[in-house]
Amino acid sequence: MPRDLLFEIGCEELPASFLPPALADLERLAIEGLAEARLAHGPLRTVGTPRRLALLVEAVSDRQEDRVREVTGPAVKVAYDAAGNATNAAKGFAKGAGVPVEALERIATPKGEYLLARVQDVGRPAGEVLPGILAASALALRFPKTMHWNGAGRFARPVRWLVALHGKDVLPVEAFGLVAGRRTRGHRIHAPEWLDLARPGDYVAALRERVVMVESRERRSSIEAELARAAASVGGAPVHDEDLLDEVTNLVEWPEAVVGTFDQRHLSLPRPVVVTAMKAHQRYFALERPDRSLLPNFVMIRSGRGEGADQIRRGTQAVLRARLEDARFYWENDQKAGLEAKVDSLAGIVWHERLGTMRDRVRRIEQLVEDLARTLAPKARAMASRAAHLCKADLASEMVRSGKEFATLQGIVGAEYAAAAGEPPEVVQAIREHYLPQGPSDPLPETTEGTLLSLADRLEALVGGFRAGLEVTGSQDPYGLRRAGNGVIRILVEKRLRLDVMSTAAWLDGIFDKAGVAKGAGAGFGAFWAQRVASALEEAGVPHDTADAAIAVRPGDPLDVLARARAIEEIRKSPDFEGLMTGYRRAANLLRSAAPGEIASGGQPMAERAENFGAKAEADLHLETKMARQAVETYLQADEPDYGSALRHLLGLRPAIDAFFEAVMVMDEDLGVRKRRLGLLEAVSQTFLRIADFSAIQTAPGQKSV
Repeated sequence: MPRDLLFEIGCEELPASFLPPALADLERLAIEGLAEARLAHGPLRTVGTPRRLALLVEAVSDRQEDRVREVTGPAVKVAYDAAGNATNAAKGFAKGAGVPVEALERIATPKGEYLLARVQDVGRPAGEVLPGILAASALALRFPKTMHWNGAGRFARPVRWLVALHGKDVLPVEAFGLVAGRRTRGHRIHAPEWLDLARPGDYVAALRERVVMVESRERRSSIEAELARAAASVGGAPVHDEDLLDEVTNLVEWPEAVVGTFDQRHLSLPRPVVVTAMKAHQRYFALERPDRSLLPNFVMIRSGRGEGADQIRRGTQAVLRARLEDARFYWENDQKAGLEAKVDSLAGIVWHERLGTMRDRVRRIEQLVEDLARTLAPKARAMASRAAHLCKADLASEMVRSGKEFATLQGIVGAEYAAAAGEPPEVVQAIREHYLPQGPSDPLPETTEGTLLSLADRLEALVGGFRAGLEVTGSQDPYGLRRAGNGVIRILVEKRLRLDVMSTAAWLDGIFDKAGVAKGAGAGFGAFWAQRVASALEEAGVPHDTADAAIAVRPGDPLDVLARARAIEEIRKSPDFEGLMTGYRRAANLLRSAAPGEIASGGQPMAERAENFGAKAEADLHLETKMARQAVETYLQADEPDYGSALRHLLGLRPAIDAFFEAVMVMDEDLGVRKRRLGLLEAVSQTFLRIADFSAIQTAPGQKSV
């Protein structure tokens, strides 16, 4: 009968960030191992706390499933002699396969007839197979940092015990110098004694009785309830913080809230400073009133229950008091110096050895913001420029340079300093927003000034990074250039801003030239940018070939590239599109094969009169192409280019292109005729290239490329 399975790895406290990926790895490894071992099972899940990783699998079969394998042997011509008797080759193959010679079959292959043995693998008992699967899974777990333990494998922390049960039976799993049994431990303080488990189904309830909530979802729900109860006791609510909630969930085995207080005078500090003093390192939850003003209280989630709460409260209050005093000291000293002094102090902070100081960087950001404002938002130019001047001032502040938890407030605390100094609200908000977005799910800057500053900050970092020869390879991106590029694209596309980033990068490159910044070796910005745009199009669901076609022409403006790609995808639904592409590919192939000097430059035949062409099909293609070119240009010159209408005009060229290829020989022996006809095809190609390089479009299924 199938029986439930439990496997637990007990260890010293794991860092909170290690727990979720380790549990995901354990689940994946177990699923793969059981499948490879042919052990049927029911639902599988992993649970864990800082002191344990556990696997629970329902209804694991008592035996492996039997299977029949087909094994190919030697060629028939060497397996039997002329009299039809089995040779040593056949006998040896049969013996190795564990079947009688008479049971061997013959199969036809492209190389001739070969012997085939059908080998039946009888399933082994699960008790013989599971120990190896579980030991391999435990030893294959990976962590950001590991240590050798007992000379028998690596793990994030010392491993103290192993539990492995299949039903009531103990599985002798050997790993980390330990042999598994049925003994586990409860809470380190409240239930430190050993606990013998009778069966896997007792695991969760038995640990709960010993002050351990092994289910992370249960711990999280308990923390939320404890926070709400504790906050209500002082007339407030917890400040919402999903990241902190996730972290604390994986720091405790039995959550219980302890409410603490701090001196109300610290509430005069900016809200982000107070909240950060609680959260960083200490993992305390801030509390707020209904009007969102902070309360002089906090909640600490302890791992345990009952006695000791008063002592814990006194200790946490003392620690927080020291951190808030540090924050007050930094805040007051920085205000005395003033923001302008901090901007000047940036000259003492090196941005990059090839790119100068942070003060140099700020000057470039100021210039770029003003240039962007002229194009994108002239009315925001003055405020955006002022915000650019001050945006990095907090990097020279004592608050950020202290090296403590407040360093994470760069940009945020800079906005607070600007507000305290009386800077306009537009400047304050732009400083606060200029680090946004930092990730794919982060919000974008809301204000125009913040948007301009965010773009300038990222573009300066990108162009400067490639100027300095910094490399972005594979998953390695130590300077965050890939993240900066993705941020620029998100801002431009989601806010529907038209900006040719390639032209802007070239302009900024000139700024670096004037400053005497030498170019380093490394990959070019253009290739990097095209790859980032391609990645964005892929996330938007654009097929690779359509993306390649659109990016090959004017890749600098991601909003424009996306519009062209979507228009191409729409026109590809037309029944005439593939026929048009057949003619286009044929024209492109002829143009590629033409000798130097055979193609009239600049689409010269477009200027000729129809009567100068030798065939009606030439004159018709000339006229149709000229009208299509004029229509395309009209649609492209609009404030919002209409690529769909432009492509429909190109689709109308198909009859003329088909008739042209049916009526004339392009590569005529007469050089003048050949040049004229190739020039016509060049004019057609250049008209298409106003939108995309259609040679990148793959042939539709069932069609053949020309």
